[in-house]
Amino acid sequence: MTLVLSIAALLLGPAIYAAGRTNPIAKRVLNASILLTIAVIIAIHISPEALEHGGKAAIIVILAGLAFPMILERLFRKATDTAHLVIVALAATGLLVHAVVDGIALLPGSGTGLAYAIVLHRLPVGMAVWWAIRPNFGKTAAMLAFALIILSTTAGYFAGDHILEMADARTLAMLQAFVSGSLIHVVTFGVKHDHH
Repeated sequence: MTLVLSIAALLLGPAIYAAGRTNPIAKRVLNASILLTIAVIIAIHISPEALEHGGKAAIIVILAGLAFPMILERLFRKATDTAHLVIVALAATGLLVHAVVDGIALLPGSGTGLAYAIVLHRLPVGMAVWWAIRPNFGKTAAMLAFALIILSTTAGYFAGDHILEMADARTLAMLQAFVSGSLIHVVTFGVKHDHH
């Protein structure tokens, strides 16, 4: 069920982005509500569990998760500035790897709080993907990006069971820590932002 919800939330992102262009106040209220909910889930469920089972190393993994979206954004920004195919490929690969990790995080074994945070963060992700890709590469490229993200998330979800069976509590804590860092990035910087 969380997989279906995450896909629906991702696909709802462009509609919210489009509606927000005509009603910016509604867009800001929705965005703030989503980010606040994610922040509460991170603070109450995800980060404490990750730190409890992962120890101090989980802090480093949270920081890596926090840096990962910034690296992706810089790659996409550079790609849109230069239209360089290698940079586009690197950014797209990073986005798909992130989607696979999200798929694994949606599994019940990863924790309910984490799964709901992933579902909620898919709304701003859908908005950001649409905002970054459609104007620069066209509607077809944006739709292809959504299809690949959905396929990657689905692959992570269905292959994730085998990964979770082999994983111990510490490994799961590190997965939670990485995803937590990525979600902290979304909460801190929002969807369309500058890091200043």
